[in-house]
Amino acid sequence: MSNERIAILGPGAVGGLLAARLSAHGADVTVLARAATAAAIAAGGLRARLGDGTRVTTRPHAVARLDGPVGLLLVAVKATELDAALERVDAAHVAGATVVPLLNGVDHMATLRAAFPRADVVAGAISVEATRTAPGAIEQHSPFCELAVATDGGRPGAEAAAARLAAAGFTVRTGDGERLVLWRKLALLAPFALTTTSASAPLGAARRAYPGRLEALAIESVAAAAASGAAVDPGHIQARLALFSDDARSSMLKDREAGRPLELAAIAGPILRALGDDDAPVTRAVVDELAPR
Repeated sequence: MSNERIAILGPGAVGGLLAARLSAHGADVTVLARAATAAAIAAGGLRARLGDGTRVTTRPHAVARLDGPVGLLLVAVKATELDAALERVDAAHVAGATVVPLLNGVDHMATLRAAFPRADVVAGAISVEATRTAPGAIEQHSPFCELAVATDGGRPGAEAAAARLAAAGFTVRTGDGERLVLWRKLALLAPFALTTTSASAPLGAARRAYPGRLEALAIESVAAAAASGAAVDPGHIQARLALFSDDARSSMLKDREAGRPLELAAIAGPILRALGDDDAPVTRAVVDELAPR
């Protein structure tokens, strides 16, 4: 990765947190956002409260379109916004670069490889609860912020990207293949997102409203991972879900409350495709509650 410049597409809750921490550790960061958001960050900087209560303010370069080559592109938009966001990046500027998407689901990998045929698109995943409270203002709610980068196949760009994220203080897991990185995240996210959103409530209240739903959704998501060739440990998923606080709120729940499109296709779609409706009845029922066919 000869070019040290890092671009972050989508400085929202996740992308803004990444940009703030990377910038605070001295990285050359450019954030790509809608014109109004880019202008707000250019004028007032990027402000983030981290999980330990630390507050940081940084001033990354903020633009509406990528204005030069980068060595690393982190894609942190929602799946529902990906196609529009890609218009901000000229493929020539990421030729030879490493692209690490941190979107929910699995379908975005093909989209990004088609958009950036001369880049190395590497699967990534992030586990954190954060909220963008205003353009350029991020609040991290969870004490953890963990990333995984697929480094199978001897890809130096992936290793370099993981090292740069680790140098900024993130906990980064490497060594796993693409399918496992993507499905381990999805198998954890799907039950959390679908349970909280269907109940229109934080996790504790959602579990009381729908006893057993979280666990049933987790079983289906792990089965879908297995059917897709990813051996996700069900004990790991259950243990991680047990760590979520009762007031934890998924990004899908926040989207529903704000009237934004839901990432149902990205989060539930792969599970339903892998298992079919008959073998994923709880997932099917929740999707039909949220977006009736």
